[in-house]
Amino acid sequence: MYLTGSYDRNLDAKGRLSLPPAFRKDLTEQVRVIYAPEKEVDAVYVFTEDTFRAWLDAVFEAKGGFDPTNEQHRQVKEWLNGEATTLEIDSASRISLPEECRADAHLDREVTVVGNGDRLVVWDRATHQARKASVRQAVANFFDN
Repeated sequence: MYLTGSYDRNLDAKGRLSLPPAFRKDLTEQVRVIYAPEKEVDAVYVFTEDTFRAWLDAVFEAKGGFDPTNEQHRQVKEWLNGEATTLEIDSASRISLPEECRADAHLDREVTVVGNGDRLVVWDRATHQARKASVRQAVANFFDN
């Protein structure tokens, strides 16, 4: 599974997100959602169970691997697992984003869903549009170096 593309969607009054058709075949009956923990990311991540576990492992691999004797590692792992919510995909291919996730990511009605390889990233549409210029510059700099 490798998710790509950007799709503008609207959350309904109950906070449900209708998954873009391009992603539906790659997602199982359940997904894991979590507010993005990075400072510069004001969004919600949507993973399959397998990709969530792989992401969590990669978080610690970047720090030399999970060390169960390290208090910070234990706290971070507990927080990430505790904040991740398992959601059912309903018969209309929608997920109900938790209110706390929506509030943390400032998701109101208009959102953009971006395929980012192993996950979907759900942005407030205005935030996504505003950050595109700086991201484009970062991409240009990446390829120029």
